[in-house]
Amino acid sequence: MRSEPTGPRVATALEIRDVVVIQPRPGLPALIEDALTRSGALLRGHFGLQVGKHTEYFIRFRALARDEAVLAAIAGHLLATVSIPAGATVLVAESAGYFLGEALRARSGAALAVARTDVERRPARSLLHGAIAPGAPVVVVNDVVTTGASLEPLLDLAADAGATVTAALVFGALDGTGFRAMLNRRRLAGDHLLEASPAWPITDPSRCAACAAGSPPLLPAAELN
Repeated sequence: MRSEPTGPRVATALEIRDVVVIQPRPGLPALIEDALTRSGALLRGHFGLQVGKHTEYFIRFRALARDEAVLAAIAGHLLATVSIPAGATVLVAESAGYFLGEALRARSGAALAVARTDVERRPARSLLHGAIAPGAPVVVVNDVVTTGASLEPLLDLAADAGATVTAALVFGALDGTGFRAMLNRRRLAGDHLLEASPAWPITDPSRCAACAAGSPPLLPAAELN
């Protein structure tokens, strides 16, 4: 008899070490591995990403953000490589990335602007909170991206306001090569602390092993954050 489909489960510490590649900076691998393990933020299942791809793992950043000390440490590691200019605005979406944006704002003294999200939880080109002054420097922030394409609406929103985006900071860029290519194309500074290893499959639906097997059911990843 075929077993009933099951929902996502929390990844084990061994799985975390296998599928997550953390930047080799002093103290960072231990910080993130411990935080992911204690928070249960890394889920294993069958998830649909906003970029249209399917993935076996998903980082529920909201679970990480509950620990203020961990969140502050993550912000500190990002600001160690990319500084936020004086008078800048940190621009985030109305999503789990808000928590990282607020932590970066608190450490840098920058202003904070929050973009609305649409019905599919994608950033929209309008503000829910705060303001972006014409000519002001802007740093766009998100929690976890794939290639960085999901940052495009935030970049466009800053451009609509006549501001200049100087950097993009994210906790994780699953496709690190794609994220770095986006930064180079946009001529932006930027940083990310982790990416997916080859053991973390991120595929087109037509090549998704879970879809071919018919189990477990696909879950929209954005709804879990």
